[in-house]
Amino acid sequence: MKLKNKVALITGAALGFKEGGPSIGSAIALKFASEGAKIVVVDVFEDMGQKTIDQIVEKGGEGIFIKVDVSKTEEVKNAINLTQKKYNELHILVNCAASYEGDIFQNVVNTPEEDWYNIIDVNLNGYFRFAKYAIPLILNSGGGTIVNISSSAAFKVLRDFCVYPVTKAAINALTRTLAVDFAPQIRTNSICPGFVRIANSEGDRTTEEIEDWINGISKKYPLRRVCTVDEIGKIALFLASDDSSYVNGQCLIVDGGKIISETHEF
Repeated sequence: MKLKNKVALITGAALGFKEGGPSIGSAIALKFASEGAKIVVVDVFEDMGQKTIDQIVEKGGEGIFIKVDVSKTEEVKNAINLTQKKYNELHILVNCAASYEGDIFQNVVNTPEEDWYNIIDVNLNGYFRFAKYAIPLILNSGGGTIVNISSSAAFKVLRDFCVYPVTKAAINALTRTLAVDFAPQIRTNSICPGFVRIANSEGDRTTEEIEDWINGISKKYPLRRVCTVDEIGKIALFLASDDSSYVNGQCLIVDGGKIISETHEF
């Protein structure tokens, strides 16, 4: 097992709140657990977060759920304290919590200031808070890895969609600073997915509407399909394990080749 005797804390690891469907964070948690890690699931959604742990336990794994709003410093510090109290060590931090709330499909002029600050406080500052308070415990545990979930939007933006890519570009910069400041004890890398099929993005679409929607998106990708959460989980496992022992400070684009292709349909 690649993560045997390791403790991993994963933010945003609740199952999708739409009937407990797939999410990137929960897929990473389940993948790490299958490789022997003890899992600390952190999320603001208590029911779905506990369901991630339930699935881990059902499959023979071990873990705990901690309800945390990553925009609240005291809650973040409490999560690290509870992790230390439960397991006495931490080897892997995965920052995955993200917010898409508010009127974010706007340019800078039209984006409400409140929505701008709220998105940054979760998507960027949440990563900062967990890195700040988890790194001392990781160092005291003998070192480890940090994996930040970013986005291909950090490299290629859309019109009238400003704050989200700003946070993702900043996450990549944070990744690089952590990689330099805390090596060789801690390696830090980010994953930058394109479109990933998750339950929370399906909205109120019917099953037929969802398939039509996914098929339409797939035509814009050279691989003619969209990414699954399990594929992101495998890449996170690679970056968190010794399989990537000389990979540090990298921002790995995982988009099936879309970012290097023309914008036409395939």
